[in-house]
Amino acid sequence: MRFTGKDVRLGGALLLLLFSAACGTAGQQSGSGQSAAEGAGGASGQAAVRTIRDAGGEVAIPVKPLRIADVSGSTEELLVLGFTPVVTGNTEMSTPTQLTPILQKKLGDGIVKAGWFQSEVSLEAIAAANPDLILAGPAQSKIYDQLRTIAPTVRVPYGFNAFRERFSFLAETLDKKKEMEDWSSRYEAENRKLKEQITKLTGNETFAVIEATQKEIRVYAETGIADMLYRDLGLPKPPGTPDPDPWGGKVLSLEALPAIDADHIVLLADNEQNALEQSRLWDGLRAVKTGHVYRVTSRQSYNEAFFALGKENLIGQIAGDILEKNKR
Repeated sequence: MRFTGKDVRLGGALLLLLFSAACGTAGQQSGSGQSAAEGAGGASGQAAVRTIRDAGGEVAIPVKPLRIADVSGSTEELLVLGFTPVVTGNTEMSTPTQLTPILQKKLGDGIVKAGWFQSEVSLEAIAAANPDLILAGPAQSKIYDQLRTIAPTVRVPYGFNAFRERFSFLAETLDKKKEMEDWSSRYEAENRKLKEQITKLTGNETFAVIEATQKEIRVYAETGIADMLYRDLGLPKPPGTPDPDPWGGKVLSLEALPAIDADHIVLLADNEQNALEQSRLWDGLRAVKTGHVYRVTSRQSYNEAFFALGKENLIGQIAGDILEKNKR
């Protein structure tokens, strides 16, 4: 068959119409305002991404991450927000191959443990879990370049002591602000009830938070349990409480302790063989004389007082102890 110039022109026009129709259909299928590659999987098969700002600049992350490796200390907050990570750095400080007790109950043995998030973590364990997003904290700054070769990596700018800032950053980054606000509302409502119950019994009596190790004593004014008592429950701080160092407390000599002499003491100590309870000053403190000492192990404090689920558990435990020992 012989084609004329007119036939060729008609054929070309027909192909152009077909191509335009196909492009219009693909654009409709990609979703409102998105290209096919930016849609849910897209024609290219790639996951949708969005750009956020972290501690170092901009980074593109999955819109809906499915395999998060968290070595920023945010695993409990991720659970509150509706994510179950495949890797965690929320392990026991002294035994980084073990989960904290709360996460052991929540996650069991199926999650990869990369080591304690405030110290060295395992790049090999993270890579083997095949994450699609990594959350790294300030302690991982030296290995950031290696982490981002594994998966998109968000540099969380807040560490161990900055619970509220870390949680807020995480919720904003993962587009889960409502979930965070819902948790905060429940937590604050419960704390208001506890404060009312406690102050009904203790009035304006003061509370000190003291950690005693074998070698020293530390008086806390901020972070951890101190943050829970003074900010979450609004209980009075002793007038002699020293201004804290950046970690939230101050190391004091035993001789300085009587100047604080709180009505109540929350004592952090793993056992009774510590510098404070072995001192002659201990029995002379007002809280000891009246039986208003509430014990928490240092281990439990480090595992729970800086994280969402742990805070819920620990504040209930301490408040319950205070109420029990102040019954009238």
